[in-house]
Amino acid sequence: MPTLDLPVGRKIAYREEGDGPPLLLVHGSPGDSRSWGRVVPHLKDRFRVLAVDLPGYGGSDRVPDEPVGRAAAMGAAVARLAEQCGQPVRLAGHSYGGVVAIQSALQARPGTIDELVLFEPVFFRALQLTDDRTALDPAAAHFEGYAHRAAAGEPGVVRLMIDYWFGEGAFARMPEPVRGYLEANAPRNALDVRSSFNDTATAEQLRAFDRPVTVVYGDRSPPIVQAIGRGLLKLVPNACLESLAGANHGMLDSHPEAVAHLIVS
Repeated sequence: MPTLDLPVGRKIAYREEGDGPPLLLVHGSPGDSRSWGRVVPHLKDRFRVLAVDLPGYGGSDRVPDEPVGRAAAMGAAVARLAEQCGQPVRLAGHSYGGVVAIQSALQARPGTIDELVLFEPVFFRALQLTDDRTALDPAAAHFEGYAHRAAAGEPGVVRLMIDYWFGEGAFARMPEPVRGYLEANAPRNALDVRSSFNDTATAEQLRAFDRPVTVVYGDRSPPIVQAIGRGLLKLVPNACLESLAGANHGMLDSHPEAVAHLIVS
C-alpha cells in the first residue's frame, strides 16, 4: 500500500485504483480501507480512487487515544493526503468516517475539497450545535454506556453498538469472523464513539464551508441518522439530504452501486 509521511514521524496508508479526478474515501469504525471494497469497482473507471486507512487502522500510524480532538487529528491527516493530490478532491465518508471527512474539509487548504458526500455520518456535533436534545440525549446515554463497558473489556458488549445501527439481533446474525473482529476492536471503537460526541467543529467553521455537501441516509436506519442530516442542513450552507431506499447503516455492502451513484452524481 502507498503511504504519505505526516508531521511528527507518522504516516497514513491508502489503497489507490483507477484514473481520473481524485476521489478520497474514508471508512467508518472499526474498519479500514477495505470497507469500501464493494463500492470501488463502480468508481474506478471514472476516478482516481484513494481509499484511506484512518490513523490507528490498517497500515496507518495511530493518533493519541484521547476522545477530544481525535477526529480532528484524523481529519488533519486525511486533509494532507487530499492536498497532495494536486487538484480539487471529491471526499466521501461513511459513519465515523463522515465525522473525519467533515474535519478534513474544514482543515484542508481552500480549494482542496470540491465536494463532500456523507453516508450516515455519526456527526452528533450537529445535534449539539442545533440543540436537538430530543435526538441527542438518548443516543449519548446509550453510547456512553457502551463505550464505558467496551473500554473496560467487557465481552460481547460490542453488540450494543451493532444492534443500535443495524437492528436488534444484527450482531448475532453476523459471520463468526466478523463478530470476532468487532469484539477485538471494541475498545478502539469506543474511543471513536466518544470522539463522535466530543468533536470540536464550530458552527462558524461549518457555515464557512460553501462547497456542495450531500448527506445520505438509509430509509431502514434509526431515526437519529435523519436528525443528524437535518442538523447539518441547518449548519452547512450548501447541503442536501438524500434517502437510499431499502438501506441501513450497512449500505456500503448492501447497496454498493447505489452508493457509488450518489458519489458520482
